[in-house]
Amino acid sequence: MTSGHWTSSRIGADAGSADPGVTVYELDSGLPGPTVLIIGGIHGNEVGGVVAAGSLTQSPWPMLRGRVIVAPIAHEAAWNADQRESPFDGENLARVFPGDETGSVTQKIAYLITTHLISVADVLIDLHTSSPDTEMPLFAGCLDDGSPAATRAVELTVAFGAPTIWTHDTLGPGRTLGVARDRGIPAIYVESSAGGVLATANLAAYRDGVFRVLAALGVVAAQNEDQTPRDALWIHGDGDVDAFSNAAHDGLFVTENRLLDSVFSGDTIGHVVDEFGRVLETVTASASGLIATIRRHSRVSAGTPLVGVVPQRRDRLGKASDAIAANVAARAELTREKVSER
Repeated sequence: MTSGHWTSSRIGADAGSADPGVTVYELDSGLPGPTVLIIGGIHGNEVGGVVAAGSLTQSPWPMLRGRVIVAPIAHEAAWNADQRESPFDGENLARVFPGDETGSVTQKIAYLITTHLISVADVLIDLHTSSPDTEMPLFAGCLDDGSPAATRAVELTVAFGAPTIWTHDTLGPGRTLGVARDRGIPAIYVESSAGGVLATANLAAYRDGVFRVLAALGVVAAQNEDQTPRDALWIHGDGDVDAFSNAAHDGLFVTENRLLDSVFSGDTIGHVVDEFGRVLETVTASASGLIATIRRHSRVSAGTPLVGVVPQRRDRLGKASDAIAANVAARAELTREKVSER
């Protein structure tokens, strides 16, 4: 077991330059093993992912093998402006990967991260939070398309230990996870509620989850014997918030449900009203499942995503992850039985 020191460097331009760059921290055991990349700040207003990633670099860890690379603030301009998108070109960094060396500022950042970080990684952990105007549960998610890299990502998503797991058959365009998929790299991402708020519990969940993943990879020693979540809620479906139910009118969104409520297709889940409370439109569930995202900020414009409904994972999807899901369910049932015996 080794305990080295974090080193820092820049990819791209120096801090303060008009050209984009990213500060990177590295902890290397000096022993053969996986390179794990942890990214925060893809969206500049998601403070939880930035602080969780940055806090990992503040003390050395006893490592068994491999190395860890952390980029706490992927989009520095968006972070400094406290904005989801770039203040320079209005682009969303999470929609332009793998980027373009000669493109816009945001496309250049994606290119730097793709070329210098993701391409040298064996595993990717992308730390996000919900946007300040949208509510999501604390969850870890990944692609589950049946490929070996995706199946490994499912294992690492489970190892993270979040109370909710969200897996997807496909990915939307321009994501870091899409770059990883194309290179056969297992990749997971993490989201939590209260995007503009720092909560001690969420920061601890991120840190503990990252260490569980590192333990599952043999990079650090496991803190305890059982790294499987006790009773995780597992949903499976589209994770592209751009494709969820959108407002058809400008107005104020009034919700009738809470996060993770169960609804059926066609159920009323809210209304868009005007300043007098007059209903402009009724928002209904587009599918049966659980409410996985819900608009928090009441003022909306036509096209604003309001609610995302995702079904619970079926026992059998015909994929290698079926065995992983069965193991999670069996352990959860065993835990419930032990609790009932007390």
